[in-house]
Amino acid sequence: MRVDFFGRLADLNGGRQMDGVPDDLADGAALRSWLSETAPHLADILAHPGTRLVLDDAIADWQTPLAEAHHIAIIPIVSGG
Repeated sequence: MRVDFFGRLADLNGGRQMDGVPDDLADGAALRSWLSETAPHLADILAHPGTRLVLDDAIADWQTPLAEAHHIAIIPIVSGG
């Protein structure tokens, strides 16, 4: 499974994509936990309540199952002025 990152997550990850994510993660919450353990430098942003899970180009709840998703992305909260 591959996950795409945007914004600050992509910067901290050193790129927009992470390959090798286990296919057996049940839902977005399990994905977020796995990513936080595997890439602790992303954990603070992943834990932020404004960070969004995107499945097949639609914002999804973190409890949404991943099994049917063809495209998975995570978008951090954006601030600016």
